[in-house]
Amino acid sequence: MFGFSIWEIFLILVIALIVVGPERLPGLARTIGSWVYKVKKFVANAKAELDSEFNLSDMKNLLTAQESELSKLRALVEETRQEVTESGRHMLGAMDEAEASLRAAAQSEQKKLSAIDSDTVPAAVEKIDQTADNNASSPELAPEPTPEPAPRALSFDDEIRALEQSAGQPFKRPFEASPEAPLASTPPSVTPSSDSKTP
Repeated sequence: MFGFSIWEIFLILVIALIVVGPERLPGLARTIGSWVYKVKKFVANAKAELDSEFNLSDMKNLLTAQESELSKLRALVEETRQEVTESGRHMLGAMDEAEASLRAAAQSEQKKLSAIDSDTVPAAVEKIDQTADNNASSPELAPEPTPEPAPRALSFDDEIRALEQSAGQPFKRPFEASPEAPLASTPPSVTPSSDSKTP
């Protein structure tokens, strides 16, 4: 229990017999035995209380359950990360393919436009030059003079006056007429004022 051999225990008993004496040795052994019993009982009670207080077994079970849940979550997160990475790769690949096809289409259209420009631009310039020469030589095709700018816009009152002149009669304007005379004045209120004293 304490790591003593049989000879060490025998030596301790002999020394205790010499120090205490043969009369008091049985009482001392009984007292030491009761102390050891009390210490063991105290340790057992303390351990039981600590176990019940901290519920170590329940905590261990809870920790193992949480660890299993965490491992499931880690696996789920890793799986989701891999799926997102894979879908991102697919999207980037599709974008690269679309970009390449758009570049190829743009280059082919650019080649077509440059071929059209090289064929038609000189002919169009020549045709414009001929038309300009013909217009300069014929007076009936001379450019028309530019029209004069339109008169400035009339104000609202000017427009109303113009409409009255064209209609031959003045318009009735309710907003310029004064309102009818007010009704007879009302009698003064009979509510008592706060200054008057009540009898």
